[in-house]
Amino acid sequence: MKPRVMNNRTIMSALLLILLAAMGCATLETAGHKYLMRGQVLEVKDGTAYLCLGSAEGAQVGQVFTVHRYVNMGYQKGGQPLYRIERVGTVKITDVETHMASANILSGDVKANDIVELNIENH
Repeated sequence: MKPRVMNNRTIMSALLLILLAAMGCATLETAGHKYLMRGQVLEVKDGTAYLCLGSAEGAQVGQVFTVHRYVNMGYQKGGQPLYRIERVGTVKITDVETHMASANILSGDVKANDIVELNIENH
């Protein structure tokens, strides 16, 4: 019977470790959305940017995002493209749905396919 008690303790310990790891991952996901939230501009029309980023990713009305664009700088010797990241503006979310958001363009020349990243200085 003694091996069975140790076996139950081992199983309980393993389950506890799994539970703690899952709780830790959930906490990291929340922190990731708060500090590392990133999405893409789908379309720009009449001063509004439509973003592929929504409440499911942690987006909220009033959040300010920095807008970046990848600019092709040519090609390296091996034929690989060379890009630089250029800051092109800022947007502020005005409406949020599950996977999309609308944002007013606060500054810059925001275009479709630009990348938006949460501006943590304002939050």
